[in-house]
Amino acid sequence: MQTDADQTDADARLRGPFEAAEEPDPAAVLDALTDPLCRRVLGHAREPVTASEVADATDLSLSSTYRKLHALSDAGLLESQTELRDDGYHTTRYRATLDEATIRLDEDDGIDVSLDRRNDRE
Repeated sequence: MQTDADQTDADARLRGPFEAAEEPDPAAVLDALTDPLCRRVLGHAREPVTASEVADATDLSLSSTYRKLHALSDAGLLESQTELRDDGYHTTRYRATLDEATIRLDEDDGIDVSLDRRNDRE
């Protein structure tokens, strides 16, 4: 007989937590936010989505979609979650983390980028 605790353990194996990137490089954030295709992808990832779902919604090729998803993830603007399926394959879901970005020039004429992240993480 399977208990609730056993079911919770099984669910945890089937779906890992969302994983966000480390603190991003300001240049990577700026590159991603100034790219109109990255912004289009980011707009479709407010809820967890797969690369195929983003490609369909944005009319981008799957390879272009993956490039944009990787750029956004590297910039810390997306988090990802791997879902293990019963058939042995896995699916990665992406979700936007960005709520607001602030860009400042620091005292040494460098760029400082502050990201306010969404509070509704699971």
